[in-house]
Amino acid sequence: MKKILIVGAGFSGAVIARELATRGYVVDVIDSRDYIGGNCYTKRDEESGVMVHVHGPHIFHTDNEVVWNYVNQFDTFMPYVCQVKATTGGRVYSLPINLLTINQFFGCTLSPNEAKNLLASKADLSIETPVSFEDQALKFLGNELYEAFFKGYPLKQWGIH
Repeated sequence: MKKILIVGAGFSGAVIARELATRGYVVDVIDSRDYIGGNCYTKRDEESGVMVHVHGPHIFHTDNEVVWNYVNQFDTFMPYVCQVKATTGGRVYSLPINLLTINQFFGCTLSPNEAKNLLASKADLSIETPVSFEDQALKFLGNELYEAFFKGYPLKQWGIH
């Protein structure tokens, strides 16, 4: 009898365990948490009955047909279109940065080529070879967009400035 121990009951551990089990392995799964699902774990709030995303919202998306068919064996997925927004300077903008974002941020109505030229004029040309995300953003977007949307991002996403 083939025995396997999987450490971690998140997405990867759960999928590997299931696939090995269907191939005849005896699989034990352990996790430091007392539930499966990793950061995608959801539980029902006892008071309201509402399903709560314990570790924050989670969205599953893929354009891989094999993956899509695999996950649809196990549950029904609700359609969802992800529309990411960011608030900076008291205004709401679309992300990732696109033509609409650029026009809103700079208060203009530029064509794609004009927006490309505007970004080129704001680029930090002193950065020849970016070695960090900050360098990359400054080199291609310039300081204003970097400061507004990316500087301190891990803190900004939680409302800490």
